[in-house]
Parts: sequence; structure tokens; C-alpha cells
Amino acid sequence: MHRTSRLRTSLLSLAAALAAAMTAAAPASAAPAAAPASAANVGPVVVHLTGMGSGPQNIAAAAAQDHLARQAAELGFNGSQCRVTEGPVFQHVTGIYYNAMIKATCNGDPAVSTPTRTLNRLIGPNGEHISTVWNVPPGYRVEGSLGQLYTSPREGTVPLYHCVVRRDNFLSGDVNCEGQTYVSRLGWFYPGQPADVASAPLMRCMVGKQREFFESNATNCEGQASGGQLGWIFTG
Repeated sequence: MHRTSRLRTSLLSLAAALAAAMTAAAPASAAPAAAPASAANVGPVVVHLTGMGSGPQNIAAAAAQDHLARQAAELGFNGSQCRVTEGPVFQHVTGIYYNAMIKATCNGDPAVSTPTRTLNRLIGPNGEHISTVWNVPPGYRVEGSLGQLYTSPREGTVPLYHCVVRRDNFLSGDVNCEGQTYVSRLGWFYPGQPADVASAPLMRCMVGKQREFFESNATNCEGQASGGQLGWIFTG
């Protein structure tokens, strides 16, 4: 009973310390992203993070909390922008050894220290795709880079969004996600081919009988079905 009480007190203290940990870990050189002129028409950044840790329960929880805080800081979020949404959840391994998981959601404009972020195409364990500039979800791996998205508006650019339809991820230049579910703003890209800027096509493509969405720079969608061109992405 005393051990359970001590553990509960420890976990409550860890949750209360999340904001301070994230703020302390934020890069000192980071500066807030420039606000777009028409901010009311621009969707928010929403990033879901998962922290993982292992060891005795209190150590596993602390490690998961630290992993979560480091991810948030690396993306430019401070503690006030993030909230724990689940956990810590424990998986018993053996003896007093556990795996711990904590999930959090970060909202708002993160601080940025670079003018662009890499738009990576990820692939999951069942072959499903996500294209994002944010974190790699558990179970996914980077399949390749599609180019660079600006972290703030540039002349001739519009926002690019991550959306979901029937649990299938896709990108769109429409803040309303073409009537589907909004996930997050990724950055800014060109709806038309820019002059004097190195760029590549950003295509919406579909693969398989279920027409699972993925993005590509190949105008032939790498031999798969085309859903049309989204625009042009900066390639540096």
C-alpha cells in the first residue's frame, strides 16, 4: 500500500513538472514563427507525441516523461503548448521491470530556428503512408524526403495541411480538408510553379485496391494512380 501511494505521488509530480521540463529543454536560439497576415484563415499546428521509457515503474515513467519533453522541445513547443492526454500506461515485462508510455498533444505555432522543415514520406507496418514535417509515429519509418516546406509564409505560397479520411492520411491545400478530418498545418508551399526557385511537383497519388493515399514528386505517381497535383515544393 505504501509503495502504491509513493508511486502515485511520484507520477503526479512528474505530470506537474512536464511544462517546466519542456520549457527548460527548448533551444535558446529559437524564435517564434512569423504570424501570417491572414491568420484567421490558417489552420493551427497540432502535433501528437508519444514518450516511451523502461525500468521499474517510477523510473520508466520518468524516462517516458523525459522522452516526451525532449521531442516537444526539438519541435519548438514550450510547456504551456502541450498537455498530457494519456498515461503513464505501463506494460509489465518481468519482475519489477516495466515499459511506460505517455501521450501528449501540442497546439499552436512552435518556435522555429530554420526557414524550412523537411517534408518526409513515412511508411507504416501495414504499408500505409503519412507525409509530415513533424515526428515519426511509433511503428513508422522514413521512406524518403519530398522537399522542404517553409515555416512561415513566403510570397506566392499557401499553407499545406495534413488531413485524414477513413483513417487514410492525405495532404491538402484546403484548410477544411476538402470536407474530411483536419489533423495539422505542416508549412507553406507553392500552388503554382515558382519562377527562379528550385522546386518539384507535389503529387497526390493512390495505391492498391483501397486507393490508399500517398504523396510523390513523380508526375506518374511512381506507376500508381494519380489524384492530381497539389502544387510545387521547394527543393533548395
